[in-house]
Amino acid sequence: MAWIQTRRRFVAGLAAAGAAGLVRAPNLLAAEAPLETTSVHLTKSPGICLAPQYVAEELLRAEGFTDISYVDAPPGILPLGKADFTLAYAANFLRQIDAGDPALCCPGL
Repeated sequence: MAWIQTRRRFVAGLAAAGAAGLVRAPNLLAAEAPLETTSVHLTKSPGICLAPQYVAEELLRAEGFTDISYVDAPPGILPLGKADFTLAYAANFLRQIDAGDPALCCPGL
């Protein structure tokens, strides 16, 4: 059975969509505690594949991070003690893990 679109159904649907835009859900306050640390250090590299990291900066600020800084690093290397996060494939860190780097192979040491 074919459904026929009439002018009356179209206007009714349009009115319903407009009315739905007027009804707003109540704003809920977040039940999360404030961040323990408000600073984060990311790696900086000239490659365009890290572009999402720069977009994420605003999202990190929205989450409560106030001090976001960038550390110069060659691609595939995580500067230990200087950077908290990097955008790279895990395979890029195999040399550091194989060398027994305690920051990568034994977290917490």
